[in-house]
Amino acid sequence: MQATINHLRLLIEVQLNLLGVRTRDDRGAVSTEMAVAIGVMVAIAAAAGIIFLAKAQSNANNIPDTVEPPG
Repeated sequence: MQATINHLRLLIEVQLNLLGVRTRDDRGAVSTEMAVAIGVMVAIAAAAGIIFLAKAQSNANNIPDTVEPPG
């Protein structure tokens, strides 16, 4: 399992390096773990947005076209 995690970290680091993102520096502020954590948060936010939009559209479709007068 640890070998798989190390392999995935290496693949992500290589992809980030190809995009021009530095994954290692002297201060350690930018790291592969930080990039992965941000990616996970973005994915969660996107999923939540899709759920909210689907719910809003579902509620909008349930609004009746005509309303009966009261009484």
